[in-house]
Amino acid sequence: MTLVHLAGSASLLILAAAPAFADEPHYVSASQLQDLVAKMSDGLSTAPVPTGPGAVVLTAHRDRTGQVEVHTRLNDEFIVQEGRAAVLVGGRVEGNRETAPNEWRGGSIVGGRRYDMGPGDVLWIPAGVPHQVVVPPKGSFHYLAVKFEVRAPAEPR
Repeated sequence: MTLVHLAGSASLLILAAAPAFADEPHYVSASQLQDLVAKMSDGLSTAPVPTGPGAVVLTAHRDRTGQVEVHTRLNDEFIVQEGRAAVLVGGRVEGNRETAPNEWRGGSIVGGRRYDMGPGDVLWIPAGVPHQVVVPPKGSFHYLAVKFEVRAPAEPR
């Protein structure tokens, strides 16, 4: 089974069977990645990208700041494709809520570090570490989010 995280106002987690192409090469062009996230809802659009077992890859496009997130079972790696944003990482969260098992949303980060990100930049975020994508006014941010499940849940901060 592959764990897929669909971000959005509902923040749902679903389990889906591994895709049939997991053992075969599967090409997705840059324009196809952009087409996958062309339709936005509440400033965010995400779509799964073909991958093999053990990881989930999402293409994501934001045109506004997202909620603080903490995934206690998923590491994140962001790979910026286009646009600019700051990603706040670490510290602790005040005022968040559990939206699904092992998934926390909302509130605000106290402390933490700011990473100003642009095309080609990569950021690893370990499970259990708060993070938030901050998109500048009238800005846009397109990135890949690679998610790896950890063996033992991390405690949210």
